[in-house]
Amino acid sequence: MSSDRLLVFARRPAAGRVKTRLSPPLPPDEAAAVYEACLKDVVALAGRDRARVELWYDGGKADEAYFAAHFAMVPRARQATGELGERLEDAFECNFAEGAGRTVIVGSDAPTLPDSSLHSAFDFLAEADVVLGPALDGGYYLVGLRREAWPRAAALFRDIPWSTERVLGVTRDRAAAAGLSVRLLPGWYDIDRPEDLARARADAAPGSHLGQWLDGPEGERYIPRA
Repeated sequence: MSSDRLLVFARRPAAGRVKTRLSPPLPPDEAAAVYEACLKDVVALAGRDRARVELWYDGGKADEAYFAAHFAMVPRARQATGELGERLEDAFECNFAEGAGRTVIVGSDAPTLPDSSLHSAFDFLAEADVVLGPALDGGYYLVGLRREAWPRAAALFRDIPWSTERVLGVTRDRAAAAGLSVRLLPGWYDIDRPEDLARARADAAPGSHLGQWLDGPEGERYIPRA
């Protein structure tokens, strides 16, 4: 088993539960369809990396059934309960306890990431304790740690102002206070708002799930071309 782990954090694409900032103009069911397309593209992106890929989902039995049906070939685990920081901390703790040497967690909101981003994340962890992928909204789309940084790095996930533009800055401050070295990947954008979908037209890979949605009738209807 590879000592490198790549975890995809995900939720079941239920209408009204995911991508709520896309509505309007998208109705909730189409926002959920966009989320599902993003998730499938991120899982495909992760599968092209050399690390062991695991899908960590949030929720209960209905969520478990969805992921078992749609991602049967991907090892799966249920996220801990609590806020995002508690769930991230638990996932790192579990993986390092199982012998992972380097663990990277990526969300399902950045399906247009270049392949090189995930490769670079593991490369950076050969020399740094922490790797972060800055999101353009002030958060991060990716966080990775090497085992030597644990459990000091648990401080990166405690008392963080989640869902604000301060997330990345506060996280870097926590890392410095804990004596942890940090490397940054290139900044990238999440798919959160209609303008992000418009931007993704240029970045979505040909044949990708998000690209197919954008080029399909619903994409043309709700996200018109400039």
